[in-house]
Amino acid sequence: MILYHAVTTSQLLYCIIYKELFHKEQVCYILLSNFMKEKFLQFKQMEGLFFDKIFVFNTDEFYSNDINTNEGIGKYLIDNKINLQEFSDIIAGSSNSHFEIYLVENKINFTFLKEASRLIRHDIAERKLDSGFIEKVLVLFGIDQKIQINENSTILLTQHFSNLTFEEHKKIYQLVVDYLVPETRLVIYPHPDDLMFYDALFPKATVIKKNFPSELIPFAFAKKPQTVMTITSTSINNHLMGYFENCITFSTDFERYFTITHKYYCAVKVISELFEDYEIYELNSDKLLLENFSGNQFGKSINSVNHLSQIPKKSIVIIDDISCDTFTESNEIYNFLTSLDEESIIIFLNSNKRYLFYNYPNKEVFESIMPIEILHSSTIDETEKYSNTFFIFSKRKDTRNMINDLTFEKTLRSSKERIKVEAMSEEQLRIKVLEGILEATEKRLEHYIKLELELREKLNLKMT
Repeated sequence: MILYHAVTTSQLLYCIIYKELFHKEQVCYILLSNFMKEKFLQFKQMEGLFFDKIFVFNTDEFYSNDINTNEGIGKYLIDNKINLQEFSDIIAGSSNSHFEIYLVENKINFTFLKEASRLIRHDIAERKLDSGFIEKVLVLFGIDQKIQINENSTILLTQHFSNLTFEEHKKIYQLVVDYLVPETRLVIYPHPDDLMFYDALFPKATVIKKNFPSELIPFAFAKKPQTVMTITSTSINNHLMGYFENCITFSTDFERYFTITHKYYCAVKVISELFEDYEIYELNSDKLLLENFSGNQFGKSINSVNHLSQIPKKSIVIIDDISCDTFTESNEIYNFLTSLDEESIIIFLNSNKRYLFYNYPNKEVFESIMPIEILHSSTIDETEKYSNTFFIFSKRKDTRNMINDLTFEKTLRSSKERIKVEAMSEEQLRIKVLEGILEATEKRLEHYIKLELELREKLNLKMT
């Protein structure tokens, strides 16, 4: 006989598949936590179909009655006439639940299911499991009919963001959908702990209501989604990579600075509209975000460099300030701009407003700078407006004029916002440049004041 133990629905799925692959002809029991019983109401259907007998253990007793693990598990096993010595193998889905702790403390051997999970995923991927068996598994997890979706759909795997406010959680998904996915082709697979009201946010999307393990996604749809997209979900790397034609992912820190998305879109838009035969490089930027847009706009690869000396002539370089020491690099960047060839174009996204191109007090760099102002307006309140700016450096005046003449706009339906980039007059350009000089100078002065204070503190420590 074999005894299985599962704490989560994914572990339960692995137990079912592992039994089918390796213990199909043997008598198998499964031990579930009461949490699974409450969350997985149809658990009784497994008895006779996948397992010969089901036991449910109430872990709440440990907390309500202050019972230690050995005492609680031991009593449960005796009450239910379970003799662990009778089982030829114990397959444990968790490494730190009360049952596994009991096994370790009592020196009872068991197989940790996580060690077999890669093999199980491989068997799913290779379709080694009988289609009839898969259908029974789907029905068990509430998928009695394949989910109908539109052609070329994108499935979004959401996440519960504990570090974001409710409004930030809402905004981050509105932005990625507005920029990257037509809502009519959007399929949303919510994380079990994600309580966001996606039906209201994306009324034209398909929101999956059934709670089933993400491992079953490739089998759940009548038509397979073309693209999978996630911000932080581990499901793509764990077991979904390779199932879909396209994969859209984001940097691990994207949730911290997702508001930069507008600048990245506009920068790529400028490149796609005006510059075709350039190699594109990036330094200190969010490369994944750039590639998410560049793939849609012009399909070119973006090369990463660690040093400006690696960049050849006639290139476009996208530089940001999200992960660098601003003021130690500003002198290097200034020297790079001074020696730059006439054809190259440098885009400073300036996400953290560090003005890397400005090496105080050398203001002449602004003579070759073209500010690009992104005008934001609400689609439901005309008085709600703001703007932000990034900068493009080119030594050629005709190139700067061409950039300034470019006009485009985009409506972000879910975000209820419209962004617009439009040509600026000579007076508007002059004001924007002066504003840039003023803010960049303030940033440098703040930095020098901070350095002076740190130096004084060090001197005072040495003197004492």
